[in-house]
Amino acid sequence: MIRWRGSLQPRAAVDSKLLTPVCSTPLAKRSHPSCSCRFVRHNHIVRPTPGIVQTRTLIKTAGVFDSSPATTTTDTEKWWQKNKDLWIEVKTTQDFDREVLGADRPVAVEWFASWCHGCQKAYPEICKIVQDSELRKSFKFVKICVDDMQAFARAQGITALPRMSVYQPGEGLLVTIDVPASRVKHLKMNLNVIKMNPGQAFTLDPNGFVVAVGKSQAAKAKEDKAKAIEELSANKGGLFEHLMKVAKGGAATAPPASPVGTSISSGSDSDEGQATSTTTRSPSPVSVASVSSSDSLGWPASLNLGAMYNLDKAGFMQRYRNEYGYGGAIEALYPAEVGVRMKPREHYMDYTGSGVYCQSQLDAVFQELRTNMFGNPHSANPSSTATSNSVEDVRLQLLRYFNADPAEYLVVFTRSATGALKMVGETFPWSKDSQFRYLRENHNSVLGIREYALQHGGAFQAVDERYVEEWVHGTGGHDHVPSSGSEDVTYSLFAFPAEDNFAGVKYPLSWVRDIQKRSTDKHKWMVLVDAAAYVPTQPLDLSATPADFVDVAFYKMFGYPTGLGALIVKVDAVPLLRKVFWGGGTVALATSRENFHVLKCKPSDKLEDGTVAFLDIIALKHGFAMIQKLGGINKIQQHVGALTEWTYERLSNLRHTNGQPMLAIFGKHNHPNRRQVQGAIINFEILKPDGNVFSYKTFEREAAVEGFHVRTGSECNPGACYTYLGVEETEVEDLAGKKEGCDDDVEFIEVERPAGDNKVIHSSELLRSIMNSAVNLGHPAEVAMKWVQVPLGSVRVSLGHMSTFEDCWCLVDFISHKYRDRME
Repeated sequence: MIRWRGSLQPRAAVDSKLLTPVCSTPLAKRSHPSCSCRFVRHNHIVRPTPGIVQTRTLIKTAGVFDSSPATTTTDTEKWWQKNKDLWIEVKTTQDFDREVLGADRPVAVEWFASWCHGCQKAYPEICKIVQDSELRKSFKFVKICVDDMQAFARAQGITALPRMSVYQPGEGLLVTIDVPASRVKHLKMNLNVIKMNPGQAFTLDPNGFVVAVGKSQAAKAKEDKAKAIEELSANKGGLFEHLMKVAKGGAATAPPASPVGTSISSGSDSDEGQATSTTTRSPSPVSVASVSSSDSLGWPASLNLGAMYNLDKAGFMQRYRNEYGYGGAIEALYPAEVGVRMKPREHYMDYTGSGVYCQSQLDAVFQELRTNMFGNPHSANPSSTATSNSVEDVRLQLLRYFNADPAEYLVVFTRSATGALKMVGETFPWSKDSQFRYLRENHNSVLGIREYALQHGGAFQAVDERYVEEWVHGTGGHDHVPSSGSEDVTYSLFAFPAEDNFAGVKYPLSWVRDIQKRSTDKHKWMVLVDAAAYVPTQPLDLSATPADFVDVAFYKMFGYPTGLGALIVKVDAVPLLRKVFWGGGTVALATSRENFHVLKCKPSDKLEDGTVAFLDIIALKHGFAMIQKLGGINKIQQHVGALTEWTYERLSNLRHTNGQPMLAIFGKHNHPNRRQVQGAIINFEILKPDGNVFSYKTFEREAAVEGFHVRTGSECNPGACYTYLGVEETEVEDLAGKKEGCDDDVEFIEVERPAGDNKVIHSSELLRSIMNSAVNLGHPAEVAMKWVQVPLGSVRVSLGHMSTFEDCWCLVDFISHKYRDRME
C-alpha cells in the first residue's frame, strides 16, 4: 500500500514536483522499474500493417519517454536473497518469538515484499548500513516478507512498504521507520538515537527522524515495581498481617472475571493467514454406515443383482481398502453432504464439468455471512477492513495449498479459469518475433490466446506430446529462433494442461523447468500450466513445478462458489505484463481530462479490475476446509485413483456376444504407470457389434433418464477430441460452411478412409496407410478408400472427491445391459 501526500500541480507543470510519494525518491530521480511508484502517460502510435494493428505504449518517466518493457533479473539469486549473511530470516510467529522477542539486544526488523520495487531499490543501501560492525554489536537484524506473515504484519501496524521496526526484548515495539531509498541515509543516525537512549520511548518527528520522548512503559513498570517492593519492605507489619489473613482462609483479591460470552482459542503458526474462530468445539464423530438395502444403490432389488454387487464390492474393498473412501467415512459423508440433494438412483459423474459442493460447506459459508459484516474493501472502515483482511488471508491460504512461496508467487482473482487465461494473453509481452507454442490437447480457452500473439505480429504452433519431448531433450531441432536484428529480448509462451479435460491424460510437469531452460539471453521461454482439470483431484507443488502462470477454477475444485478463478503468477513475471485497461481499484491516481494515471503498487491490485468478488473469495476457505476434512488432496487422489482404475478395467472388458468390445476408451488407462499419466476421466465411444460407433447423443439422453450425470461432445477440447476420433481439421473447417444455423448440431460426418478397416481411424493411421501402400505417394487418391461415418464427440465420465463405488458399479451395469448387442 502506498500513502501519498502533496497535491497535483497544474497540467502544464508536469515535472518532478508533480507528486511526492512517501514510499520513494523524488520523481526526477526515479527510473522504472526500480521504483514502486509509476507515473504513466500514454501516447498510442498506431502503425497499420496488413491484417495487423500494432499498438505501442510509451511510458513517460522523469520527462523521458521509454517504450521498452520492464525487465526482470535473470540471476538465479533474487534481489531479496542477496547478502543473506547480514540477516536472520523470520517466516513464522514462533521464529519471531525466538529471534526477536527472545533476543539479547534490540532487534531491527525490515519488512519487505518481493513485488515491491521500492523495497528492491532501498535494499542494497540498507544492507550497506547493516554491515556496520558497531551497529551489529548493538542491534540484531531480521527481515520478514509480509506475504509470509500477512496477518501478523497487519497486527504490527505495517500498512506501507518499505519499513523497519525496532523491538526491545522484554518491552516490545519501540518505533517503526519508513525506509524508502531516499531516506535510507538517515537510518544509521536513527538507530544510533535508539542505541544512545536505552529505556526510552520513541516517536518520529514530522521529517521522519527518531526522537526520544521519555521513559518507556516497560521502564516505568520496572520503577513502579521497585517502588512497591521498597514500600512493602518499610512496612513489614502490614505485609505480615496480609499474609496471615490469606493463610487463615480470608478473602484474597480475585483476578478480574472474563467478559461474559467470550472464550479464548489458541492458534499455531500453521494457521497464519487463515481465519480463526473465537470458540472451539470437538468435531462430531463420523459413523461408517454399511450398505444393507439394494433400494438405495440405484439398481432393482434383485437377489442375483444384489449378490453380484456385494461380491464386486467385497473384491474392490479387498484390493483398495487403504485408498478408497477416506477410511470408510464416505459411507456416511456422501448421503449427508451430497446425496441429500440427489434424487433416488441418481449418480453424479461430471466432476470435470463441475465439482459438487457439500452441505456442511454451505452451512459454514452462510454462517460466516450471517455473523459478520463485509463491505467494499477499498476503505478503512470496519466492514471494509474485515473484507480486506479476509481476502488477503485467502490469497495466502491458496499459495500455501499449492506450496508456493509468497515471495515468489502472487494470486490474482479472476472471474474464471478462462478469465485467468485471457489475462495472460492480454498482458503478455508479445512482439513480432514471439511464438505461442501449445500442446494440441489444450482447452479452447488456451487456444484463444493465439489471437493476441497474432495481433502483435507473432506466430503460433500446435504441437503433440512427442514433439515436446524431442524439444525439451534437444533432439528435434525445435527451438524457435527470433530474427537477429532485434536488440530487445523476445518473450515466447508455451502452454500445456497438467491434465487434459477430454481424456484425462496427465502431462509431465517436468516440462516446466525443461522448457524454461531452452531460453537464451535474447529469447526467453515462459510457461503457462492450465491446472483447472488437474487440481480437483491431484496435488500441485509449485516449489517443484515453478510455472510462470497457473490458472485454476474453484467450482471445479469444490463446487462453490462459481464464477471465480485465479491466476497464480510469478512475481518476476509481473513487471513484464502490459496491462492496458485500468479502472476501479487498480489505479491510485488518475485525471479525467488528461491521459494520466498512477497504478497501485501491489501487483494483484494492478491486475484485478474493479472490486473483486469478495464474498465468493471469503467462501473459498470453507471449500479448502472440506478438502482437509477428507484428509487432504493426497487422500482424494488415492480415492479417485482406485475408482478410476476399477471402472476402466470393468468397462474395457465388456464384450458383445460376438466377442467384439463394447467400448473404445481413450487416454492412457492401460499404461504400466497409469496413476502417473492418467487422471480421473474415462472418455469413450459405445461400439455396436459390427464395430461402428453408437450415437453418443442417444447415450446421453438415455443415461440421463436412468439418473447418470455425464457429459458428451468434444468437451471444448478440439485438439484432443479430433485426434482420438481421427478427424482431420480440414474436415471440420469444411463442415463449418455446411451448417445451416446456430442450432444445427452435427454428430457424425461422412469422410473418406482406407478400405478394409471398420475401426475409428486416427489421422496418423490414415497417413501411415498411405505411406505403407505400394501406390506412388504423388497419387494418394489411388489408395483403396471408402466413405465412413466418424463421430464429432464422445462420452466423458469424470470422478471426484465424492464419487462412490456405487456410482461406478451402476454405470458398468447400465452400459452392460443397455448396449450389449444393440445396433440402434
